[in-house]
Amino acid sequence: MMRRNPFSTRFTRPGAIPFVFPGEASLESIIGAFDQPKTQGAIVGPHGSGKSTLLEMLSEHWSETGLVEQRVRLTASRKHDSIPLGDLRADSLLVIDGFEQLPFWKQRWIRWRCQHKQARLLVTTHGECGLPVVLRTKPDWPLAYKLSAMLLACDVTAYESDLRRIWNEDPGDIRAYFFRLYHWCESRGIYLSCGQSAQTQSLPV
Repeated sequence: MMRRNPFSTRFTRPGAIPFVFPGEASLESIIGAFDQPKTQGAIVGPHGSGKSTLLEMLSEHWSETGLVEQRVRLTASRKHDSIPLGDLRADSLLVIDGFEQLPFWKQRWIRWRCQHKQARLLVTTHGECGLPVVLRTKPDWPLAYKLSAMLLACDVTAYESDLRRIWNEDPGDIRAYFFRLYHWCESRGIYLSCGQSAQTQSLPV
């Protein structure tokens, strides 16, 4: 029977697991914030805090509100990728993941262009960028523990001390935490069997 590491990329990539909203925030509150043309906002949080995962979740719902999403993902090696400013319309939602990769002058140009075209703009960034903040992602230990249990698909009480120790090595970065848990699972021989459900999964002690 095929066995898979529960923290392999196929299970942890953006969109593979649901985004867990902090506090009073919700999917509906973010979507509702962009109900008017020319609305602009930012999702702010540190590296690996779930911003791209949230964008994947939102992407499934924009069309229900009549918006056409145009998304660009920028990284240090892809910060010169083309941004489709010429295609913007009043029903456009331009989503830029990694807005901090752009120089300030280009950020201002994009904001002005969206205003001029009456398009909406949603960005993710590591820090303040002059746009209204629609959500701050702040991963903490309770969230990390909840996601761990979700991916391991069982009661992880017996492993809580191990999980917390691994989280405390670099708290705040969920992506890096999952990477470390991948190696932890490999070292402990912890795998999910293909087709196994949360009710039947058990971990070796």
